[in-house]
Amino acid sequence: MAVSTRVDFLEAFYRGGFAGYLNILFFPMTALMVLGVGYAQEWLSTVHSVRGGSPLSGAAVDAIAADMWDRHERAMDEVGATTDMFDPRSGALWIGNPLNPQNAGYIDPHTGVTFNDA
Repeated sequence: MAVSTRVDFLEAFYRGGFAGYLNILFFPMTALMVLGVGYAQEWLSTVHSVRGGSPLSGAAVDAIAADMWDRHERAMDEVGATTDMFDPRSGALWIGNPLNPQNAGYIDPHTGVTFNDA
């Protein structure tokens, strides 16, 4: 592309839209990505045989997927519990916690004013 500033034919070529298309098509990362897909597929198909293992059966894959789904559900339940103001597991956010400013019995430690007095 730098040569196109000195050569008239290349300057005319690089001003066109086709040159932009070719730059994207032959961009080194695009080429590496396209060539890398086949390499990755071949490498993944041989990994289990190199390490002396065997490919997983359908039942084993289903068991692993079910275990991962259970772990995900448990993690999402814990996240929901920590952000739900009506769940006691949410700590200071819980509406029944006396440290929560939304609680009717809350006393502001800086002013000494209760929620009802405000």
